[in-house]
Amino acid sequence: MDSHVIGWIFFGIYVAFMAYATYLGLRQSKGLASFSVGNRQINPIWVGLSLAANLTSAATFVINPGLVYHFGMAGFLGYAVATPLGIMVGLIVVSKSFRRVGDQFAVLTVPQWIGDRFGDKRLTLFYAFLSLLLITFLVLITVGLARVLGALLGIDLLVAIAIVIILPLVAIFLGGAGAHILINSVQALIMLVVALILLGSGISYFGDGLGGFLHKLGAIDPFLAQPINPKSALFRNFFEVYVANFMIGVAVIMQPHIISKALYLKTESDVNKYLTTGLVTVFFFFMVLIVGAFARIQLNDPSLAVDAVMPRYLTDHFGPVVRGIVALGLLSAGFSTMEGLLVSLSAIFANDVYKNLFPQPAKSQEEVDQQALRYGKGFLVVLAPVLFLISVSQIKPDLSVAMLAQNGVYGLFAATFAPVLFGVFSKRLAKMGVLATALTALVIHFGMTYGKITFMSNNPAVPATFALIGSLLVATLFALSNRLSSHKV
Repeated sequence: MDSHVIGWIFFGIYVAFMAYATYLGLRQSKGLASFSVGNRQINPIWVGLSLAANLTSAATFVINPGLVYHFGMAGFLGYAVATPLGIMVGLIVVSKSFRRVGDQFAVLTVPQWIGDRFGDKRLTLFYAFLSLLLITFLVLITVGLARVLGALLGIDLLVAIAIVIILPLVAIFLGGAGAHILINSVQALIMLVVALILLGSGISYFGDGLGGFLHKLGAIDPFLAQPINPKSALFRNFFEVYVANFMIGVAVIMQPHIISKALYLKTESDVNKYLTTGLVTVFFFFMVLIVGAFARIQLNDPSLAVDAVMPRYLTDHFGPVVRGIVALGLLSAGFSTMEGLLVSLSAIFANDVYKNLFPQPAKSQEEVDQQALRYGKGFLVVLAPVLFLISVSQIKPDLSVAMLAQNGVYGLFAATFAPVLFGVFSKRLAKMGVLATALTALVIHFGMTYGKITFMSNNPAVPATFALIGSLLVATLFALSNRLSSHKV
């Protein structure tokens, strides 16, 4: 049987599952709240699996292995060790308190959380519009999945991009958070199976132990086997590999589709189960980046584009049946995060933009919520062609589509991190301090990036790290000033 026919069979099964999950989500989605965060009756283990799936998108399973392919173990240690360690610290420190404050104000989104916590709806609007930076991450996922889908089904890349956009859009448009959690949970289980297959694909390279594996990499290029790669574009020193990526991991949880998972949970004991499940699973998923090193040993084609490494490895290493299964896992990795982003953006537009800019006091709350939900879904329809056009422009990027995505989302969570942190653990930061903190982060991040300040400015993790440090310093100064003022009074 033709390999593309097998690919279509596997893809058809996947689409049928998504359709069934969407139907179940549609039955549960009764209003804006259930569309945004579900009915809060979902088992925390399933929410934890959804968290892991959202944290390990197409970037982890498709794009970043290509960076490891080109830059070696320094890339693996930065992205697969330092970053998940930061994620673990961030989630453990923040999740319970974030959920507790969210319960106090009955919030549905991160922008609403910030606005309600600091008592200013203008902050909600500011962060709602800032959340549009998440579109850059949607572009990464779209391009990565389109490459996998194109290779699996034998279709043109532009057609694959259209399919990648339409499929999760319809699922979320109809099913909301209920469909999202169910789809993500099963996708996480598929990803676990595929992760085992991918990790097992290079087991023979460890016949002489870790030293033998590193020797094979080093024979291609000595720097590929080193913990720092001074010849690379992103992993040139200790700060870039370990400090910046750890800081990014701590702050990356502030993305709306990540931190808002805590709002799906009903009790604090649920948070413990959710975190245990999510963190154990996510560390396992991040290990898949080592496949980039397997591909380098097997293919060793320096001219191969970063974003094309995994599709090429699948084609060259696996037979059609196993290739179909693995491709299903890669699609699951991307679609899981894409669905989370779409739910978040739709809920943000409905709850934070529409309801704040167009208040309708004469209507009942239920009527307002239903109308806001319609506008939130309408936002997804408008988003689709925008996402298509930007994705097409990123088919042949200078290095990788990951650079566009990292520049965008790193700016968002650098501006979000300090306000959420101080909002959870301190009452000293006033609303003007929140705005000053956010603007500081944005100016530093985008100023360093586009002003090309320092030779490391091309690495989005570096400007974002300085933005995080700068915003935390500004938040601390405002909190201390507020404290001194209250003592004087």
